[in-house]
Amino acid sequence: MTATRPSILVLTYTPFAQEPRALKQVRFLKDSYDVTTAGFGPAPFPDVAHLEIPQLRPFRWGLLGKLLSAGFLLIRVYWPLTWLNALDRETSRMLGGTKWDVIIAHDLKALDVSFELQPHRGVIVDLHEYAPRQEEHSFLWRLLIAPYHRWMCRTKVPKAAAVVTVSQGIADEYKRVFGFDSTLVVNATPYQDNVPRPVGSPIRLVHSGGIAVQRRLDIMIQGVRESSADVTLDLFLVGGESELMTQLMDVAADDKRIRFHDPVPYNELITTLNEYDIGLSIFPPTTFNLAWCLPNKFFDFIQARLGEIVGPSPEMARFVEEYDIGLVLPDFEPSSLARALESLTAERVDAFKAASAAHAVTLSSESQAGIWDELVARVLAGGAEAA
Repeated sequence: MTATRPSILVLTYTPFAQEPRALKQVRFLKDSYDVTTAGFGPAPFPDVAHLEIPQLRPFRWGLLGKLLSAGFLLIRVYWPLTWLNALDRETSRMLGGTKWDVIIAHDLKALDVSFELQPHRGVIVDLHEYAPRQEEHSFLWRLLIAPYHRWMCRTKVPKAAAVVTVSQGIADEYKRVFGFDSTLVVNATPYQDNVPRPVGSPIRLVHSGGIAVQRRLDIMIQGVRESSADVTLDLFLVGGESELMTQLMDVAADDKRIRFHDPVPYNELITTLNEYDIGLSIFPPTTFNLAWCLPNKFFDFIQARLGEIVGPSPEMARFVEEYDIGLVLPDFEPSSLARALESLTAERVDAFKAASAAHAVTLSSESQAGIWDELVARVLAGGAEAA
């Protein structure tokens, strides 16, 4: 008789197929455990059970629920919020008939309902970023949501069997402020069997990802504009109809070296990036999470076998310098990027790309699989009972 394998629910309040961290976790775990996914949208894996959670409005009772929730947030009374949360109530109804050994909850918003479902061995919470400062550029968010997130980190997160986050600086801040330890699992990209394309003229720069005012993508555009280097910059950006996109295109203006493209599906992204030479990841520390970011795109560039140019962001700079895959700017000024571009030669960029190729296995998501195996095994063997 075959022994029953431990059961794991991976829960996210996002479209599951668009949640890279959750997708990678399932790939790591599904061969060893009975994994079920739950989130918005259809099943992300044909061979994994999936529960599709409806994308409900966040509050029960429409405007009344919204006003009640805002009032509780304002006076910092938090216990009724899960009861008022339509998404939590529906998720609890849908999933409450099954008991899992472990639930992996993505972000604070999925934590309360994960505890409510009472997994046998406990909840692993993947906090991704530093939750108390996630949207700190917004005054309303700082007023209402930040205190709630701090309360959750003080009172709920320590009850989890384990905590996971994305960079060492963020893990250190959780420890310093709230006293709990967290396991580091970086946002590495699955290994891709690519070869570096030889560098020609011009040197081809690329950036891909979403746009947000705090990311200051204009720095990369202005740096290329100020440079006399023989380069091009192609941008694959999500948010093509936004006012900010129009502003970025205005910054590029009449510089024919800079081109904007529609985003490509993620399963085509690495192949698209492989046509380029250098990936740019330059994000000034306008927020705490940007100061300590180590984004998916950083690892996408490695699997595409590109060199990288980054700002002096500690997490990205550490990898660039350790593996010699590119350049770290002295600051976040466009002029510094311009000078760095003017220092590039085809031979130097070829060396960066060769280094990315040499370390592609080490810096792939597969290298993180052992961390998840160890973490889940530890929780199953001796993790805290569900809170």
